[in-house]
Amino acid sequence: MMALWKSKLFMTGFLFIFVMLMGSLMYGWFFDNEIPIAKLRFTEDGVKGPPYSPWEYPPFGTNNLAESMFHILLIGAKFTLGVAFLVATLRFVISSVWGTLSELYLPKLNERIRPFLEAFYYYPVTLIAYLMLYWVLFADGMFNGTDAEFTYGFGTRVFIEILVLTLAAVPITSLTISKEVNLILKKEFMDSVQVLGGNRRHILVKHILPFLKPQLVVIFLREMIQVLILLAHLGILGIFFGGGTMKEDLFQNMVFVSLSNEWSGIIGNNFQFLFTTYWWIAICPIFLLTLTVLAFKMMLEGYQAGQRRAEKVLKKHGSEQTETLKEEERFKRVRKTV
Repeated sequence: MMALWKSKLFMTGFLFIFVMLMGSLMYGWFFDNEIPIAKLRFTEDGVKGPPYSPWEYPPFGTNNLAESMFHILLIGAKFTLGVAFLVATLRFVISSVWGTLSELYLPKLNERIRPFLEAFYYYPVTLIAYLMLYWVLFADGMFNGTDAEFTYGFGTRVFIEILVLTLAAVPITSLTISKEVNLILKKEFMDSVQVLGGNRRHILVKHILPFLKPQLVVIFLREMIQVLILLAHLGILGIFFGGGTMKEDLFQNMVFVSLSNEWSGIIGNNFQFLFTTYWWIAICPIFLLTLTVLAFKMMLEGYQAGQRRAEKVLKKHGSEQTETLKEEERFKRVRKTV
């Protein structure tokens, strides 16, 4: 753990995530998630109205609803990171328990269902999630241009989306963990453990988990990255976390906007502005989501680099101990001859 905290890559990514999350939570606590609305400005050329660019309304400008993009993204940070952490944790726990126990206690069943689970490698998770969430997160009658109401309440929609996002990746993740457990069980020392009478619980606690823990941290960080990317894909496809509502923008257009201000919903809602003169409305959430993914990637790379350094130290220490023992044996033989 000390090597982990000394890793500059890991700490840089961790501090970025921590500062962003705490800033979002504190803004909600002290300012009740208030979003400032930009007003008209009187200039030499006449009256100018929003959307304002980042230079006119720093740091991120305003959107097509005259709302401050900085405050929207700040509010949405806790929802984005919270959802990603919750879904990644559920994926991790379910997959770890099933992947480990199935390989240890039900190896024959695991061998039979493995070809079926491997099929999920070739089927896009985004498509699975989209097809399962479309009927829940799209408002009834929204395509008719009317004021739409959801069939399910907000809490129900959130629960269903978390459930779908979790279960969509469990087969692949559990398969990955079961393969790691299988590799551990095939190590040479495991034969000696079984010969000496070690039961499955003893093997799990004393031999599998110590080898598996470093890999589990890697899997969890990868799940965080995958959830963020999946949310972005769903946002572009119009699936917003918790659903959305219809609002009229400054251009007198009815738009479907996210209820939670979660970043993927903001990206999907504003993706149409990417190649227009109002490009910042789409670029800002994409930029922040990209930085967040890179921060988790830095944590992952930093952790793996720390593990490699620790392994090198152990190998070096082991070789030094071996050399010391050899020297002691030589010294004993010399004394005997004398």
